[in-house]
Amino acid sequence: MTRKLTELDRQALSAFEETGDDFGYLSFGAIAERSGMERGRVRRQVRRLARLGLAQFKSGLFTEDGAPYGSGYAITTEGRAALTSGGGDGQ
Repeated sequence: MTRKLTELDRQALSAFEETGDDFGYLSFGAIAERSGMERGRVRRQVRRLARLGLAQFKSGLFTEDGAPYGSGYAITTEGRAALTSGGGDGQ
């Protein structure tokens, strides 16, 4: 089932448009940079997306070089479907 997205949902999810299915976890800072959103707004919005099942959280991440990266969020299959379908206005 595809959820209706708010404009802020779409803006936050847009940060994941070019991430792959094999690894697409981004920090709040990376999401803010890619989406053009203010970092404080990103934090609230991405947590909302996670509650809706459109993003997922993971801790203990590492860079491609094996350095500790911390934690981040990735788009889920449902999130990608909602983003590609355009969603629509919703609450």
